[in-house]
Amino acid sequence: MSLYRLSFLLAWAALVGALHASPLPPVHYTLRFPDALHHYVEVEVSFPTDGQEQLEIFMPVWTPGSYLVREYARNIDRITAATPDGESLTIIKTSKNHWVIAAAGHDRVQVTYRLYGWEPNVRSNVIEGDFAMINGAPTYLTVTKNYQRPYTVRVELPEGWRGCYTPLDAGPEPHTYTAPDFDTLIDSPILAGSPQVDSFVTHGATHYLVTIGGEGRWDNPRAARNLELVVNAQIDFWGALPDTKPFYVFNLLFGSRGGLEHKQSFVITADGGLSSTRSGITSWLSLVSHEYFHLWNGKRLRPVELGPFDYEHEAYTKTLWVVEGITSYYQHLMLHRAGYYSRTDLLNALSGSIAGIERTPGRLIQSLSDASFDTWIKSYRPDENSANTRISYYSAGSVAALLLDAEIRRLSVGAKSLDDVMRTAYARYSGDHGYTEAEFIALTSEVTGADLAPWFTRIIQSPGSFDYQPMLDWFGLQFTEAAKPDDSLLPNKLEPPDPPAGWLGADLNGNLVTAVRSDTPAYAAGLYAGDEIVAIDGFRTPNDPATQLRFHPPGDCVDLLVSRRGKMLTLEARLGEAPRDTWKLMIRPNATPEQKSRLEAWLGRVAPLHESTPQTSAPIPPT
Repeated sequence: MSLYRLSFLLAWAALVGALHASPLPPVHYTLRFPDALHHYVEVEVSFPTDGQEQLEIFMPVWTPGSYLVREYARNIDRITAATPDGESLTIIKTSKNHWVIAAAGHDRVQVTYRLYGWEPNVRSNVIEGDFAMINGAPTYLTVTKNYQRPYTVRVELPEGWRGCYTPLDAGPEPHTYTAPDFDTLIDSPILAGSPQVDSFVTHGATHYLVTIGGEGRWDNPRAARNLELVVNAQIDFWGALPDTKPFYVFNLLFGSRGGLEHKQSFVITADGGLSSTRSGITSWLSLVSHEYFHLWNGKRLRPVELGPFDYEHEAYTKTLWVVEGITSYYQHLMLHRAGYYSRTDLLNALSGSIAGIERTPGRLIQSLSDASFDTWIKSYRPDENSANTRISYYSAGSVAALLLDAEIRRLSVGAKSLDDVMRTAYARYSGDHGYTEAEFIALTSEVTGADLAPWFTRIIQSPGSFDYQPMLDWFGLQFTEAAKPDDSLLPNKLEPPDPPAGWLGADLNGNLVTAVRSDTPAYAAGLYAGDEIVAIDGFRTPNDPATQLRFHPPGDCVDLLVSRRGKMLTLEARLGEAPRDTWKLMIRPNATPEQKSRLEAWLGRVAPLHESTPQTSAPIPPT
């Protein structure tokens, strides 16, 4: 018997006991795909009425890990209710995602609804003729009262689909699954179809890479071999896998880059060609590294506000920068420790995050705490002014994590690091409790042996530019500008060197202005997003106005003829000089022995630079 099957049978036995112990009868779902070709799933639900004369049911409006109210009920286009014998019952929609059923005199009612699912992303349903990626929140209706109860799911597969792949506990019948509560159900996606599956065993757990649509372009065994190195680096970091099921499922679809973590799996989308080269594999592993790190940080070590969930209202927290920003920092650090990033690669990745933040005027307006709290109304709804008023708790959070790591090491004289803080936080706050912002700050100070509250007030809770100097001095790093052309060696001295090209600073798509940052000549000139630059100084612009502006030095005034909502107008702009890339991290050539030692302590643990070797394990059986 395979480890997979044995683990599921043990889990099933445990859940049967839990079902008998629960005072609440379970909700039963059946998923059918009579029209998968046109992106539909039919859901039949058997609801216990719990003695109510009117049974109220609802659908979640958001998915944990993706903080935006998305109104999933819009995808239901037919819904009916009946008794278990088939007698029709009255069902009335009372709000955008609520229905009431006349259930008097019945122990159970049957609800059937048709659900459209074709949003190719990691949080929604993706249903096609040969597979279905079913996520929890956009799929399952449940009762409004006492919805934290047991659930079962049965999947009826179309002809030609081999099986289902899910972290839900498997029942004794094929394609049947159970969950002890609604949170588990929502957090357990189901991939149905005939995917490629490869696996490896590490630290007593089987990890399955389940890939759909990759035939002919995606090398799944190669990806799985490399995935093992990153998995091992992260388990080594935390000390052990969480004490849960002895398996983990990586679901991979192809499309625009994205990922969403779950407690025992994740769903990611990526380019199908990434497995063909080492650089492509590394790019893919960067996303994998982020989502797998959430197995600990985010799904178990979490802000107190993130669970148990209210699936109809926002869950506000000021510490998403811990969940996502610190994870973004470690996704790169783990690739270094696994042997995929050289020191230069890691410093380049961190430099990119720093440069992105320093070119975002919103850093002076929004703090990381506020960015976390306002994610519901801002982060997932960017517009042309976002760069001027917002920062990302992903990229800015990763930079803050770098600075915090250095500050902990500096104040503890190298005795502690952010590694120690995260492991201590996991030991203390993972599980049912969660942490508050104040508790995370206090724990960081405790581990460091110094009061870090002023640092958090300045860096995390207040808008403003980051102070990089303590980090640079501790590790012996510096920011180095890109090299300038050396015209002094040219033999022809007749012409002087060219001045820098004039810089307008608008974000452009061809001639169309897409965004105007607040610290640019374009902003001072009154240029709007949506303006079309038709001519510069009376000459019609080519497809890229920058090619025409290169003949104007910084300080020149130019007349911009623009079309704004069809009306022609002229704006005067005084060109500036494009900001140089001054945020590239490099090791100081004159670093002291102490600084070199600190850098080694930070970046010294690196695995051999080679792909892992496959381990023998039974492939995951379709269930």
